[in-house]
Amino acid sequence: MYTEPPSPASQRRRQCAAATAASAAACLAPVVVFLAVLVLAPSLIPRLLLRPHHDIVPRVASAELRLMSFDATASALVYNLSAVLQFDGPPVLYARRYTGVRAAPFYAGQELGAAVALPEFAQRRGGGGGATLPVAWAGVQRVTPGRRARSVAAALARERAQGWISVKVAVRAAQDGEESDFACSLSFPVPRKRDGNGSGATPAVFDGGSCADTVRGEF
Repeated sequence: MYTEPPSPASQRRRQCAAATAASAAACLAPVVVFLAVLVLAPSLIPRLLLRPHHDIVPRVASAELRLMSFDATASALVYNLSAVLQFDGPPVLYARRYTGVRAAPFYAGQELGAAVALPEFAQRRGGGGGATLPVAWAGVQRVTPGRRARSVAAALARERAQGWISVKVAVRAAQDGEESDFACSLSFPVPRKRDGNGSGATPAVFDGGSCADTVRGEF
């Protein structure tokens, strides 16, 4: 069947219509982008530009060391300590939630037991919130016999002779799902034995200090 080709005038009209549509799309594109930015900016700007890496950095408000000794026969550290972790920070532009909060003590690179899970908490918009979380650890931690055990025993003997025992508390918290690790360095005077029958010891007190960001992998 024969189809008559379009006339030159019809072709010009089609070309004109296509050009008009392309021109309209080119004009509307910036308007659409502007409207999208206008709608999304209030939520994106605080998150992308003004959000600090960590809104809250923990600190140790206080801590007590009741016992830290090395049992050479069992190749184990015997420990008893507690701390009060304080989570507070500057005012924020939007509420933040902290989950998966855990803390574990280390001595001479040796973890003392498993990390303790702590309650979740939130920081309200504009300030306020945060948390003060007490935590305690006590028990016997076996140390691999040989070089590792000798290293830990030597570190403890050296620090006892110097009069101070250093313990690190590793803290992990997820800020709106983004995990961060912190290291809290604590220095205690050597616990003194009580008068009388000599059982137990007077707790050594740490007056508090800040924690620092650290690399992942302590837990």
